[in-house]
Amino acid sequence: MHEGFAQVGRNEKRGVQLVRSFNVDRMTTGGLFLGVVDTREQILEAAWNLFAERGFEDVSVRDVTNSAGVNLASVSYHFGGKEGLIQETVKRCMNPINEYRIKLLEQEIAKHGGLGSVPIHDLMTAFMRPVVMPEECGVRAGLMLRLVARYLIESDYTIPSVSRNLYTEVFQIYAKAFMVHYPDLSALQIVKHIVFASGTVIYYHGLGKVALQLSSGIQGDVGEIDRDEMLLDIVEFSIHGFGGKSRGPDS
Repeated sequence: MHEGFAQVGRNEKRGVQLVRSFNVDRMTTGGLFLGVVDTREQILEAAWNLFAERGFEDVSVRDVTNSAGVNLASVSYHFGGKEGLIQETVKRCMNPINEYRIKLLEQEIAKHGGLGSVPIHDLMTAFMRPVVMPEECGVRAGLMLRLVARYLIESDYTIPSVSRNLYTEVFQIYAKAFMVHYPDLSALQIVKHIVFASGTVIYYHGLGKVALQLSSGIQGDVGEIDRDEMLLDIVEFSIHGFGGKSRGPDS
């Protein structure tokens, strides 16, 4: 009935291997080429901080190398230039979020005894938590927002293949789980609903405080957004966006 997700069963079992493979590759590389990786890591750390603070376009290669304390040519040597450095930063932002989604879903599957048995609230929370609280997987919310903004401005921008593949795996696994709760929705409708729900998180991250100020008439700072409350609100809003209460067999 839902074509395009026939491989999801196998993908679900591969979740742990996916997460582990990324970490093993990084550790192996670090062990074999410690000196090279140290310089590479210095550059990436500096770029990560600068991109998060100032955005991609306002940071030059010289800014990065000055902050990292390395020579200008090192960026070209390790990344082929600024665009390659941005691509690596994209991977470091996107991959941990999707790896965390897999980890949280695996925990829910183990807890409830199967993918189809995970309650809709827990399922939605597992999908949304990594973008509501990206710091839990080592990603800065500010960098995540700047990355999304760049993709919105440059819609033809190429996503690194390793990130694209992981993102596809995550979408397929979660789509299969959502179909249990909303069997009347097509595969395409499920994917659209996931995108719409994800967009609410990004929008609230970026404009939530401004909206609260404007709606309440407060001129000063309204304080930091309560992330736990935000997660609950986003989950409830998204469930209603999908069609309300689960219509799955166990609801």
